[in-house]
Amino acid sequence: MKGARPSHPTALLGKNDMESRHQLVRLREYQEVEREIAELEEHARAIPKALEAIEVEAEAARSEQSGLENRRKELERERMRRESDIEAERERMRKTQGKQLEVKTNKEYSALLQEIEGVKENIDRLETEILELMEESEAIEDKIDEGAGRVRKKEAEAENRKKAKRAELAALEERLARRRNDRRHLSRDIDDDWTANYNRIKAVRGWAVSPLNGNSCGGCHQLLMPQLIHEIKHGDEIKSCPHCMRILYALAEGEAPAEAVNPAESSPA
Repeated sequence: MKGARPSHPTALLGKNDMESRHQLVRLREYQEVEREIAELEEHARAIPKALEAIEVEAEAARSEQSGLENRRKELERERMRRESDIEAERERMRKTQGKQLEVKTNKEYSALLQEIEGVKENIDRLETEILELMEESEAIEDKIDEGAGRVRKKEAEAENRKKAKRAELAALEERLARRRNDRRHLSRDIDDDWTANYNRIKAVRGWAVSPLNGNSCGGCHQLLMPQLIHEIKHGDEIKSCPHCMRILYALAEGEAPAEAVNPAESSPA
């Protein structure tokens, strides 16, 4: 519908009174649809991050389990190395003991006995370390068994949560498609000049249409002249705030105002 064209920001005159009122009603409806679209888009953008967070939680459980399994393998390698060291020490013991028949002095015999005693101590130490490694390995084995159940539970929970989030995203996208279609239909009923004016104000102020808030603009909160307030409430021409340029309207009796404009966007001009 082509009709009312914006002129001076403090008194945007329409083609006629009925047309101006019709344009204002459509602009309010258009903005409410845009508000809902913005909220839906924000929720939709948050879902991929939520999906990533869910996967991070599941991956943390898998990573912990993997760390335990790697530690178990490391302990097994350490145990095998010590068993190999024990075998080497025992071979050294056999060779050292074989030299006993070859010694000719008490000093050589004493050195030989000292060497044998050192080998025994090494073997005892290595056997103790093997026992400690086996004990740790058994404890980790228990943790691995318990952790496997936790990982399966965590993965199942994560999958259910991801399915719910995907379903939520699908519903949001469906709702967004409907509301974007509503926006297209509404835009056809708004004069091109009004649409351009609306978009210019929105680009600077966040939202372009705002209700009166007592004697002030509901967008920038600046006081308005009594004459302008009277014209907004009782006149038929579309008016805008002389401070922030938002298009103004008076709430009907009992009508609740729309969600407040972001304070960062509504600071006085």
